[in-house]
Amino acid sequence: MQNTIIIIESPNKCEKIEKITGAKVYATKGHFKELSKEIVSNYQDYTPIFEIKKEKKYQINQIFNECKGKDVIIATDPDREGYGIGYMVYDTIKNIAKSIKRAEFHEITESGIKKGLDRAVPFTNSNLKEFDSFKARAVGDKLVGFIMSPTYINKLNDKNISVGRVQTPALALIVKRELEIKEFNKNPASKQISYKIKAKLQTRDGIEFNAINDNIFTSKEEANAKIAEFANAMAKVYQIDTKQIKIKPNAPFRTSQLQEIASKRLGFSSDKTMSLAQKLFEKGLITYHRTDSNTISDEFINEVEAKFKEQEWYEKREYKAGVQSQAQAHEAIRISHVHEYTKIEEIGVKENLSDDEKALYELIFLNSVQSQAKNAINENTTYDISITTLSFKTKTSKCIYNGFKGALKEESQDDEDKDEEVLEITLNLKQGDEVKITGYELAEVKKQAPKHYKESNFISLLEKEGIGRPSTYATFLPTLLKREYVIIEKKGKNQIIIATSKGINFIKTIKANDEWVSQSEFTKQMESVLDEISDGKVGYLDFIKPLHEKMGFVKLNSGETKPPSDKQLEWAKSIAKNINLELPKGIERDWKICSNFIEKNKDKDVRPPSDKQLAFAKKLATDNKVELPNGIEKDVKICSNFIDKHIKKK
Repeated sequence: MQNTIIIIESPNKCEKIEKITGAKVYATKGHFKELSKEIVSNYQDYTPIFEIKKEKKYQINQIFNECKGKDVIIATDPDREGYGIGYMVYDTIKNIAKSIKRAEFHEITESGIKKGLDRAVPFTNSNLKEFDSFKARAVGDKLVGFIMSPTYINKLNDKNISVGRVQTPALALIVKRELEIKEFNKNPASKQISYKIKAKLQTRDGIEFNAINDNIFTSKEEANAKIAEFANAMAKVYQIDTKQIKIKPNAPFRTSQLQEIASKRLGFSSDKTMSLAQKLFEKGLITYHRTDSNTISDEFINEVEAKFKEQEWYEKREYKAGVQSQAQAHEAIRISHVHEYTKIEEIGVKENLSDDEKALYELIFLNSVQSQAKNAINENTTYDISITTLSFKTKTSKCIYNGFKGALKEESQDDEDKDEEVLEITLNLKQGDEVKITGYELAEVKKQAPKHYKESNFISLLEKEGIGRPSTYATFLPTLLKREYVIIEKKGKNQIIIATSKGINFIKTIKANDEWVSQSEFTKQMESVLDEISDGKVGYLDFIKPLHEKMGFVKLNSGETKPPSDKQLEWAKSIAKNINLELPKGIERDWKICSNFIEKNKDKDVRPPSDKQLAFAKKLATDNKVELPNGIEKDVKICSNFIDKHIKKK
């Protein structure tokens, strides 16, 4: 494949893919095009205007020049966003490349790359409707942001405001819960405490336990009066009910499940989990990490069987994609290669994994292998103990078969999933046995208050509500935090999400004027339309027109004042800081002011490259036997351009 070029997104995968294939591998470094400020050229067919990002022009043109007369394989990420990037590459080079194919690499391993190349198809035979879905999402989201955000910036007199087709209904869920909590706390009836009677008991062999009566007493006096009635009473086991409960292993991870479990067990935020997973994917250790599928390949199932079939806990299992999955052909997140659990340390050293990367890899490893294990079996017993005419109950549970829980590493249940009233002890009691009463106490019964969402379960809620997709789950909270709509507080092991007064007021204002943009059901319907576009059931305009209609078919034109993008504003602020300038008035509200400031001052923004950049440039100079350009040690741009020009793995 020496005359073949493979184009991917991440430069971190280039070297490995090049080594496996022998092809030249270049990376777009994510999106290299963006929608113009006008978004569309007209409002009849809503043709989008995509432009190459200014900061990527040099690098991307270098890649395209390499494609002239060559066989090109576009292997950008295997999801909607990846296909969109890939299509833009195809559309740019279709008249200069010798041939262009589409391939998908679901794992960066020798077998995964080979499988992707074997299944590659001419780009024109790939699902071109996927690009219609991509551009519908991009144009729709931009229209919502550009048309509605300025309106609410003015309404609320706050420049740090944004409206989003997906972020706003996500915030609305958080605000709804916050208002429920506030309503509960200000209602006197909700604070009323009732009581139950708890008997403190002891078996003949000295095991102490508690049993509780279900009757509710409105005051301590009433409950204590009832206790006084059986001062000399006996306690006898009236009935015993025992059941066996089968507990299935977790299915292979979808994106939302990985984020949820990583938050619960490792304390990772959703965006941190995705950042670590990206690195593991690039190193070829796991499959693609943005997926809404629970399926795993027959090849992997057979690998696990070959490695562990002699183990007592092993059981072959198949999993199917979720009901809402648009990824029936895609896999869940799993390890790329099956190995012994004890090899994790060795892999960590070999791949130079950080402690957090290794912890996440271990989590994915255990989930991948334990998904091919037998059920655990618990024996749950309910003891009904009579004291005079009252019934007191206690429940016990013991594991009688470990199954998946004993596979490779003992897996403990998450603390929050445990029932506090279930005792993990063995009571050697039989029907008719008498038990000793050592005392009584009162158990407070409070009305259950609504709880704040934890970051760990909020992602699952978004998935359930049909808000967003695996590629976007991790972006919601950072955006809501940046807008100061929410804060995150640590409560024990959990990170809880709390709506701020600004977030509450924002949603209140939205609901009074444009309620549709805060409704989960509308967003869910629009996500379904995007999937139907990919499937060829409906067209691009079936998404854009109903969405634009909701905004009154308001049109954008070059004379309108629109806010700059977050990245544009950050760039302007960086320039101002580096060359000690004040930002012009109105820059945060008007993209033109921001754009003009950047164009005027970007060439003055001269700062040195990082030590790491400079060292890399020097290594490239040595490897390519070229001299370093003048000024490289003082100007990051000179250094960056030199690297882009001479790196073999772009």
